[in-house]
Amino acid sequence: MSAATNTATIPPDYDLLIIGAGIAGLAAGRMAQRAGYSVMLIDKGRRVGGRVSTRRSDGFMFNHGAQYITARTDEFTEALAAATSAGMAGNWQLDPAKNVVIGAPMMRAIPGFLADGLPIQQNRRIARISRQADHIACIDTEGEALRAGQVICTAPAPQTATLLASDFPALAATAASAAYAPCVTIMLGLADDSHLPATPLHAPQHDIGWAMRETARPHAVSMRPALTIQASAEWSAAHINDADDTSIAQLIDKYQLASGCSVGDVLHAQAHRWLYAKVTTAAAPDALICQDNLAIAGDWLGGARVEHAFASGVRAVQALTKAASSR
Repeated sequence: MSAATNTATIPPDYDLLIIGAGIAGLAAGRMAQRAGYSVMLIDKGRRVGGRVSTRRSDGFMFNHGAQYITARTDEFTEALAAATSAGMAGNWQLDPAKNVVIGAPMMRAIPGFLADGLPIQQNRRIARISRQADHIACIDTEGEALRAGQVICTAPAPQTATLLASDFPALAATAASAAYAPCVTIMLGLADDSHLPATPLHAPQHDIGWAMRETARPHAVSMRPALTIQASAEWSAAHINDADDTSIAQLIDKYQLASGCSVGDVLHAQAHRWLYAKVTTAAAPDALICQDNLAIAGDWLGGARVEHAFASGVRAVQALTKAASSR
C-alpha cells in the first residue's frame, strides 16, 4: 500500500472542526456537541467571544467590544436566559423603550458561558484550508495540520474569503460580498469618574458612536474608575491608521466637548482598532453557505447584531447535517 493511500485512510482527528470561537463558532460548537459530534474549536485569540469582549489592564476593566445584546429568536433568547440564570448575564434598561442583555460582571461573561464544556484551542491561527479526498485539512501558521470530516469557518468575511479561495471558491465568493465598518476604541483608566455621565453617550456630531463610564454599567462590581469611548464608523475609517497617542488625544477632546465634562487625571490609556466592528453589507439571504463538507458562519451572513452571529452558527451545523444526509 502506498504512502499516499496510508495517509488517505487515516481517520480524521475530529468529526467537526470549527475555526473561530466567537459567538458564531460557540453556537455551532454547542449544537454540534449536543448532536454527538466530536468537535474542536480553534481560535487565534487568547479568549473566546470575538467582538463580545472585555479587556483588563492595570487593574481597570473595559468592555471595549459589543456593548450589549438583544434577542428576538427563541433559541437565542433561551441561551441568554440560561446565562442569566447562571449569573453571567443580566438586563440593562437603556431607555424606557429598550431593554437589553449584558454580561455580568462584564461582557465576556456571556461567551464564557456559551463556551462552557466545549474543547477549544486558543492562540492557534489557521493559515490554509485544503480539501482532501476524504477529509478537510486545516493547516496552522506553524505548518501543523488538523484533519476533520467537516469544517465550519467563522472568521470575518475577508479572512474567510482568503482561506477558502483556492479549494472552496463559491463559498469565498459569498464571503467577498460582505463589508464592515471599523471602530477605533480607546480605554481610559481614571483617577475619578464619578462626575462623568452615568448613561451611554452618543454624539455623532462629535464623532462619538458610544461612550460609557464603566462603573455605571449594571452588574459592575469593585471596578476602578474607567471610561470606554468608541468612535463613529466614519471617523474610525478615516483615522484607522493614526498612532495610538493621536487617537487617544483626539477622542478625549471629542468626548469632553460632547459631555461637557473633563475626564480628569488619566492613569491608563490604550487604543484598540476593530477592523471588522460592524457589518454594513451582509451576504444575500440566499447566498451559498455550505459546499461539500465545509460551511461558513458569521454575523456577516445576517447583519450587524450579535444574534445574527449566533443564528449563523446554528444554520451552518444544520446545513452540514443536511448535506451529509443527502449523500
